[in-house]
Amino acid sequence: MTRNQIIGKQSEEFVANYLISRGCRILSRNYSVHNVGEIDIICEYKEKILVIEVKSRDSRERYGTPEEAVTGSKQLKVMKTTVCFCKENGYSLEKVSYFVAGVIHDVSGNIVDVKFTPFF
Repeated sequence: MTRNQIIGKQSEEFVANYLISRGCRILSRNYSVHNVGEIDIICEYKEKILVIEVKSRDSRERYGTPEEAVTGSKQLKVMKTTVCFCKENGYSLEKVSYFVAGVIHDVSGNIVDVKFTPFF
């Protein structure tokens, strides 16, 4: 596994644990639909469905912010995948909110900040 893959997995795990500690119930992790898309974390909080795309960047910001990495085309894939998840599991799309969990880490890979930014 590459360094970036390790940091990505650590970031997803950190965000999932953070959401659980705040009272969220994880419904799915790495939910994917062939030829449609993939969602990092889907959870339920106070009767809302939260769709979370986790993006990590190091503190040097060489490649832009984590939020900038979730382009319009990625957002569309997430939305189409969410439709599949909701149909499959009987959830209303009216209850869905979308977020980017932007994880910032230092050059050693230690997480130093997490910011949740809505999209759509």
